[in-house]
Amino acid sequence: MAVVDLRTDPLRETYGRAEETHYAWQTRGAFVSERERELVRGSFLPIRGRLLDVGCGEGATLFHLGAPADAVGVDLFADKLAFASRELPGCKFVQASATELPFADGSFDQVIVRDVLHHLPEPKDALREIARVLAPNGRVDILEPCRNNPLIFAHALAIRVERGELRSTRRYLTRLLTPRFRVVSSQRLQPMPIHRVLLHPEMGRPALGDDPLVRAAISAFEGAMGALLPKACWAYVHIRATLKS
Repeated sequence: MAVVDLRTDPLRETYGRAEETHYAWQTRGAFVSERERELVRGSFLPIRGRLLDVGCGEGATLFHLGAPADAVGVDLFADKLAFASRELPGCKFVQASATELPFADGSFDQVIVRDVLHHLPEPKDALREIARVLAPNGRVDILEPCRNNPLIFAHALAIRVERGELRSTRRYLTRLLTPRFRVVSSQRLQPMPIHRVLLHPEMGRPALGDDPLVRAAISAFEGAMGALLPKACWAYVHIRATLKS
């Protein structure tokens, strides 16, 4: 089976370095950090025992989960892991591919995967490895963007390494999971997260998040979109599944 080595792929050029500004924006940015915390905790809590974060990046997801003691983060890029180790010294970080996890069978009770599967040429290989390292009755939580959302669709078209978002739907993710997992729940999150554009450190102006009027306007807009936009078009899909017997 041919597997693309993402270390030599354009993904490395785009995301291979630690993005310290982006981490600060996700974890301490006005308004944004609150929405990130809601998204992460709404998707991945409660934590079940031994935790593995696949594609952990700089560690922002583990930060919002309270940096659980002995949690393990895996990422392909050493620079991101070095940064994460400094920020979250209570967690362990390991350089590895999602398709070749360096852990024994049944090492974890829960695996979380955020914004990773759409980057992989063969996401089934990653899910096979996740199933292998999960203990019996272990749980996987997948959080992925949904291509039906206008912001996600535009993001996928604008950035070449994000084109995988164009295949990302709840049906697609469920199909990937069903050979080895039993889906127990799914939910849609963040109907139209315009804050991710307006307050973005490169595309927008993060300082606007300090203005209570701006925060109120963004909240009102996003709340209205939650009432108007069909849930099939919300920005994120979270699927929770357990290992099949």
